[in-house]
Amino acid sequence: MQDLNIIQADGGIKGRVTTTAGEPVPNATVMLLGTQKVSVANDNGEFIISGVKAGSYKLQISAVGFGTITQNVTVADNAIATADVLMLEDKSNLTEVTVTALGIKKEKRSLGYAAQEVSSEALSASKQVNVVNALQGQAAGLQINSGGGAPGQGAKIILRGINSLDANRDFQPLFVIDGVPIDNSTDVADGSSLLGMSNRAADINPDDIESINILKGGAATALYGLRASTGAIIITTKSGKAGKLRAGYTSTYSVDEINKYPDTQKKYTQGWFGEYDPNSFWSAYGPTVEEAKAIDPTHPDELFNNFKHGYKTGNSFRNTLTLTGGTEKVILNAAFSHFNQEGIMPFTDYKNYSAKVGGELKFSEKFRMGMSVNYIKSGGRRGNSDRYNEVLTYYAPRWDIWDYIKPDGTQKTIVGADIDNPIYLLYGKKYVDDVDRVISNANFTYSPVKWLDINYRLGIDIYNDNRKQTTPGKFGFVDEIYPTSDFGFGTIMTYGINNRIINSTLMLNFKNDIGEHLQSSFKIGHDLFESRRSSVYVQGDTLVEPTFYNLNNAKRVTSNFYQKDYRIIGLFGDWTLSWDNFLYLTITARNDWTSTLSKANRSFFYPSVSASWVFSENFKLPEWWSYGKFRFSVAKIGKDAPPYATSEGYSPELPLTNGAIPFSLYNTKGDANLRPEFTTSYEGGIELKFLRNRFGLDFTYYNNTSKDLIIPVNVPVTSGYESIYLNSGSIRNKGVEISLSGTPVQTKDFSWDLRINYTANRNKVLSIYPDLTEMIMASHYGYLSATVTQKNIPGHPVGDLYGRTYKRYFGNDTEDPTVLDRSRPIVIGSNGFPVLNPASKQQYIANSQPKWIGSLSSTLRYKGLSLYFLFDAQQGVYRYNQFANFLASFALQKGSENRNDVIVFDGVLADGSKNTKAVWLGQGVGPDGVDYGNGYYRNYYRGASETFIEDASWIRLRTLSLGYTLPSSLMKQSGFIEGATLTATGTNLWLNTKYSTFDPESSSFSSGSVVDGFAGFTYPATRSFIISLNLNF
Repeated sequence: MQDLNIIQADGGIKGRVTTTAGEPVPNATVMLLGTQKVSVANDNGEFIISGVKAGSYKLQISAVGFGTITQNVTVADNAIATADVLMLEDKSNLTEVTVTALGIKKEKRSLGYAAQEVSSEALSASKQVNVVNALQGQAAGLQINSGGGAPGQGAKIILRGINSLDANRDFQPLFVIDGVPIDNSTDVADGSSLLGMSNRAADINPDDIESINILKGGAATALYGLRASTGAIIITTKSGKAGKLRAGYTSTYSVDEINKYPDTQKKYTQGWFGEYDPNSFWSAYGPTVEEAKAIDPTHPDELFNNFKHGYKTGNSFRNTLTLTGGTEKVILNAAFSHFNQEGIMPFTDYKNYSAKVGGELKFSEKFRMGMSVNYIKSGGRRGNSDRYNEVLTYYAPRWDIWDYIKPDGTQKTIVGADIDNPIYLLYGKKYVDDVDRVISNANFTYSPVKWLDINYRLGIDIYNDNRKQTTPGKFGFVDEIYPTSDFGFGTIMTYGINNRIINSTLMLNFKNDIGEHLQSSFKIGHDLFESRRSSVYVQGDTLVEPTFYNLNNAKRVTSNFYQKDYRIIGLFGDWTLSWDNFLYLTITARNDWTSTLSKANRSFFYPSVSASWVFSENFKLPEWWSYGKFRFSVAKIGKDAPPYATSEGYSPELPLTNGAIPFSLYNTKGDANLRPEFTTSYEGGIELKFLRNRFGLDFTYYNNTSKDLIIPVNVPVTSGYESIYLNSGSIRNKGVEISLSGTPVQTKDFSWDLRINYTANRNKVLSIYPDLTEMIMASHYGYLSATVTQKNIPGHPVGDLYGRTYKRYFGNDTEDPTVLDRSRPIVIGSNGFPVLNPASKQQYIANSQPKWIGSLSSTLRYKGLSLYFLFDAQQGVYRYNQFANFLASFALQKGSENRNDVIVFDGVLADGSKNTKAVWLGQGVGPDGVDYGNGYYRNYYRGASETFIEDASWIRLRTLSLGYTLPSSLMKQSGFIEGATLTATGTNLWLNTKYSTFDPESSSFSSGSVVDGFAGFTYPATRSFIISLNLNF
């Protein structure tokens, strides 16, 4: 390669070869047609041709994976002409390679199962803080449930449906970074499930990710063993490149706000039975605002919407610096990142600092190694969304909640109402977490002979998560209101988690050709996984000094220690046969020995077989049909028990008066005879590509049946236990996945790419414990017995929601007492109001699993401009809206503005005749002289669960991004900046849903829970307006 700063006699041509996205194309060949002059682009895509006489010429540029381009250029006497070249990807000229289980790289055409890759460009376009949220809409078969919009909040990921009947069992896919399995748990054992805690994958810097490969089926993940029984997310971070030292800098600033608010009534103010009382506990059962103003001139002109007023605009700021460079023997890379987020809830924030250093050493043609160390420090101040939104409901909207503190530092609230001010609740009660984490790996490859590679990888993931919660005690002032707790006047809690994962993998790869047509690759290996997780919980309550948060200041201190050790030893093999690179057969086998099962059952074996046939290599297809492949796989996947589920243990209780510490049995009894769970997975699919691979279709059908599920079964209390772990139950998930991709337009200056993903999963509980007819997964409280329960029942899908309903009229027909039939008319009582079924008679109302999930994304590029958008949807989803039940109970729901109307309810009387009785909806004595008591909304409406199990389906504009890459010629004038891109992005800009309160994508349960039927007092989701700058040096 010629020195770019030297131009020989006569003139010359210089330029830069880039992709349509502005990325350099290294090693592109640039030929000056009609001459013998050739240049090869450097790592930054730059080239130069010297000694060119004046005249007009044609350049021919080619590179692997791109179409050949011819470009005109004119050179003046003794001048240097500039010719920047834009390369168009040639999808028919590239053999695609993907990273599969255990870091094995394979050609995509050889895979007998579905695998989708998400590029760094797609991740970057999302501008999401949490890498899990960044996967929204990026792949078929992938369901993401965001916990909400809290700073650093976790998100839940589900691949091909739920396959567990245990509400507390971790069912999320295995996360692997650069070949190292890492922890992605969300620990809420200290009662922090409603505090917006982070899943540990949130520690990963999205700017440092090169690609993510999603392995969904049993055959795809079998080599990882039981840890990947629900799939695997394979993350490859950005690696270094040989050449001079290069730097990249990305700076992103975001403004965040709630994307959807509940609409509250603004007509009626504080009081009870229509009487105005500024000291009343009842926030909106008083007179109209106009009537109250006539009584109290200090009453505001309009009521606050506490759910708007109580939140604020948040913001975040991220800076990332990357460095890379080296020689053919030594390559180094580093990445440093700082992220700071201020939440939409008052007094909440989150920070993340990370520093990663890595490198590759090539000692010889036979021996090379690589390593990386990533240090992360994260955490922040959390806020209790459940309690906060609940108190916002209680606090009369006639008062300004931001007037919350007195000069002496104590709480200012509604006199006489005995309600915490919600802002002071957040101000006074603090919960902070602080995480220090190191993820490191070292890998070695030795190739003693051409047909053998010996690979070894050691990975370590260690973190300490230190948490502290404080609640002030009582100052002793007269009439003081203070945030109370269940443990006395003032508390301090510390919770420390230490987690360590060590993973060691040795693999031998044998490669040889068996004859002229048959190729073979055989891999065998050993895998060791070991984890230790310990936690220390210390609680001190009744503080002597109300704000001195030291355990020595507490009158009573209790503590608890827990340690969980877990080990898996595995042997595995992978044999792939290829016939003339069109017919492939892969057989895998793995045997695991786990520490969580007894000696008789701890060893279990699971195989997989997958095949693919690239039939387009065997048949003469029309010219427009570029590629065709069938694939099929079958696999058996194992899963062991939770640690210590085979034995009993004891836990310490509160000290006795004499100082002795009693112990009690754990609530769950172990079973020494537990066996592993097994899932049998079948998958078939077809891949088609057209018009030189510019358009593609990928269709998959799968059927997964899980048996011998390990579940906690309730036992009589006389046994001394609440439940016992047993092998009992089975569940099936089957469905289809469709991915469509295309490039409808591609020219030198303009290109248009699009992708459509569609998933439909059907889930069914096949069996549970023989003596049980149902299993309760969770329940959420509702006023007037409107509590909703999520149940698992044989023959039904996971996620069935049961609750209290209105009585229906069936006449001579037979009613199914377990199922709500909305087609039947509601029975109206003799008093003219709908009749509620008994609270004990809960009926099936709806299901929380989506009928289908889909997304549409597209990228349009014109020269340096790029426009990206992503729409995604979930349909057929239902959630219990506990929030709406509370709004109705406290007269804040928008629909309750008709409370003084007289209406006739649509329905029939007990004899089937049409109801004609007119009734008043208000409280007390109505215009007809009848005493209506507490009124319709408190006596009837709020007691019907069916009203509050709402359609939570949605369609949203997830991402809209507009970017501009400055011309390289302009950048060269700076002397040191090689590339610059400015991007404006909006997330969650548009949402279409019938759900009545906050965004239904938020969940009341943490990202580690299998329960998903409740979206009550959740953290509101946000929309963001983001500006980012990317510079390359």
